[in-house]
Amino acid sequence: MKNKSSAAALHSVDGEDVTTWALPEGAVARLGRGKGGDMAFSPDGKYFAVGTSVGLWLYELPTLSPIALWDTERGMTGHVGFSPDSQRIVTRTFSETVKVWDVQSGVCLTQIEKPDKRQISYPAFSQDGQHIATISEGRDSRFYIWCSHTGEKVRETQIQPPYEAYPLCFSPDLSLLAGKNSTSNDMGRNIGDGDSITIWQVETGEQIANITGYPDRVRRLCFSPCGRFLAAGNWHGTIHVWDVVSGQLERTYADYGDSEVYPYFLPEGELITAAVSERKVEVWCEEKSEKLDEFAHRWSSGTVHFSDSGTQLAFAGESEIKIWTKGDNAESHTLSTLHGHIPSMDTLAFSADEKTLAVGLWRDNVLLWNLTSRRSDRPQGEKLPATSHVVYRLNDGRIISLNQHGDNLKISEVGKSESVVELPPLEAGLGRAKAFSPTGHRIASVDKNDNIHIWERTSTLDDMTEGEGWKKHPTVINDAEFIYGLRFSPAGLAFSPDGKRLASMSRSRDWKAGLWDVDTGKQITELPLTPAPRRRSYRESDTGIAFSPDGNLIAGGLWHEIVLWDATDGKTLMTIPQSEENQRSVTLCFSPCSQYLAAGAWWKSAVGKKKTAICLWEVATGKNIATFKGHSTDVQCFAFSQDSTLLVSGGHDGAIYLWDLKPYHL
Repeated sequence: MKNKSSAAALHSVDGEDVTTWALPEGAVARLGRGKGGDMAFSPDGKYFAVGTSVGLWLYELPTLSPIALWDTERGMTGHVGFSPDSQRIVTRTFSETVKVWDVQSGVCLTQIEKPDKRQISYPAFSQDGQHIATISEGRDSRFYIWCSHTGEKVRETQIQPPYEAYPLCFSPDLSLLAGKNSTSNDMGRNIGDGDSITIWQVETGEQIANITGYPDRVRRLCFSPCGRFLAAGNWHGTIHVWDVVSGQLERTYADYGDSEVYPYFLPEGELITAAVSERKVEVWCEEKSEKLDEFAHRWSSGTVHFSDSGTQLAFAGESEIKIWTKGDNAESHTLSTLHGHIPSMDTLAFSADEKTLAVGLWRDNVLLWNLTSRRSDRPQGEKLPATSHVVYRLNDGRIISLNQHGDNLKISEVGKSESVVELPPLEAGLGRAKAFSPTGHRIASVDKNDNIHIWERTSTLDDMTEGEGWKKHPTVINDAEFIYGLRFSPAGLAFSPDGKRLASMSRSRDWKAGLWDVDTGKQITELPLTPAPRRRSYRESDTGIAFSPDGNLIAGGLWHEIVLWDATDGKTLMTIPQSEENQRSVTLCFSPCSQYLAAGAWWKSAVGKKKTAICLWEVATGKNIATFKGHSTDVQCFAFSQDSTLLVSGGHDGAIYLWDLKPYHL
């Protein structure tokens, strides 16, 4: 098998910079193409589509060069599928709107909204391309058939509720639908012995088969081209094939260990499989028990999609997509890599010369973006095992990464190849909240029992990755009233510029914020808060806190307001109420001059179809200088350039935006 170069890592097409495509107002570039949701090959083999949190990306095959970016007004494109003639694409957005796009013009031809506020999931074209089928899941489940040209509803059929029915698959002629039916409790957790598989007649809603006693969780369902057989692959290396009419088990393939298996019927009826294990994908021909190929990947798991012909396979990990193409023989199989669709991130940091941006990714290594060429690179090469990487720029300009993997915390200097240093473990294990002092000599982290622990670099050596130079500080801050819940929130701790004070904000019963003396572990003062009434909402109590670079101010973000405190005595200097669409402004960052504050909102249902807001505030007056809207969901982190002319934001959507602040004369 040949490994082809990553042609799609190029940042331009015919001289056009794709980082400037469909930018929101105020942005000068977008780094990262958004987290991937779904993928599809066009039947004619010319195109590859990726639905992402940013929008719908269309790539040319086999070069994987980007052709277009559509549907960016809201983003959050989920399911993607091509029409049989490859001329149209059907998508479903996060707001459960189904859209049909013309491939050549990029025009949205028709749009289907949720019927009677019911959920729409899994749109699929009919064999002749004239209709689109969808299903609404829940206690009032229904099939819908729509005209693909006008969006008019052709047929609606009520069925017995499948509840948690994903994955779903239609038979090739759309006459049948198969879905799993898990035994779940009210929290959606599987509490039975496995899944059952139900098959419905689409026209009547009649349940024609119910395959019970399936011993494991279904990963993928697939009908044969004739519609007579149904294959189900599970999470632990087994494929079952049933006769749809009789419900009888026809064949079992169980040679894949603990791999996740993805069966697919070729047009001529032959069954092939992708078996995904940690760091490896194998492609098999089931009928011949023949392994066609295997290739390595950098992840513990991922998502697989076959082309209609079965000659291509896409594997999507956290921040890369691999495209495998079958050749005439084993030596002619090829593998290409599509970069750019990165996961969420926790932190951003500029290099000393501000020509490079370091990005601390979730479940991946640190990523470095060259801001001139707008290309990315992983300085450590292969993926380091991690729950998250958090990057910090020290006062001397170096960038440090804290790498959390399970309950282990390691330190490395970004861009250097020296081995990372592992800090002494905590008996109670690590939580998510952690902070690095700007001086580079202290680290704070919360354990799972809501205690704050401090590590300190005692060595005078310049190389902070010398393991012997780091010791556990005797200070433990263990006031549960002020620390409760910090183990869940990464944004609740902040060091003062000199590393001598630590500010914390927790989601305790009434929200609590405190300022602590690091050397003694004693509270200097409580930072007063006026919490709003609690609301029943996802992560309603998340908070954020930040020190100003001059050490004089502390900013705290709650659901309903931003508070500014005096960093010496904790007195409240100002409260800045937040509007309805900004009511989760808990991602905070001061400008280097300490005169301005960037606040990023986290997505919430009140925002609806709008993008989340980034607000720039003047600290002295509380005036809103600018508001930017680019991220389709939570704003996770910020970084200012030293002259405050550029603000960089990173989001849970896998996008990084560069915002021009020069018009605001900072």
